[in-house]
Amino acid sequence: MRRAVRGAGVAAALALALAGCSGEEGTSITEQMRQGDQKGYVAGDGTLEQLGPDEREEPVDLAGTTLEDEQWSLEQQRGKVVVVNVWGSWCGPCVAEVPDLVEVETAFDEAGEPVEFIGLNSRDTVPNALAFQRKYDVPYPSLQDDGGRTRAQLGSLAVATPTTLVLDGEGRLAARVSGEVDASTLTGMVEDVLADGTVADGGGAGG
Repeated sequence: MRRAVRGAGVAAALALALAGCSGEEGTSITEQMRQGDQKGYVAGDGTLEQLGPDEREEPVDLAGTTLEDEQWSLEQQRGKVVVVNVWGSWCGPCVAEVPDLVEVETAFDEAGEPVEFIGLNSRDTVPNALAFQRKYDVPYPSLQDDGGRTRAQLGSLAVATPTTLVLDGEGRLAARVSGEVDASTLTGMVEDVLADGTVADGGGAGG
């Protein structure tokens, strides 16, 4: 069964179809896209969707060039939990969530867990994106904005900015936050996938 919650209350899951997600003002993601409001981007409302192993669909196909001009592909990460964070330096919620993302990435890295973080930059130049990484001491790489082509590989999985996806060891979507994510929510999302049997050498982290 799909589970969706707002904020950190992962255990208090509510059934919710993503197409029906709406913010506190009642403005849905679809409506924001139609309106093209002054923000210039679609803002998520922080809704979390989780999928059990038997509900997950085909592996996500994502590949691109990092800000450091290195090739990266999701195919190379099979067997790991992969956290994909779509961000832009111009996006207030993206700035707000950076410390939480860095905290969680660092914790799993230091624990030796098979977890890989990758950012996906949107609507920045490479110099601006690199400056953002340096300013906030982001330890993981990000894919370059290439006119939206790399982001387009995610299709409807990443409509809002920011969006954070958690993919299982087979590259399938296991959880997603459309909007700003906090450290406790993201930790729980990743731990759930580590424990679900889809990750090589994983499964030791309780959810």
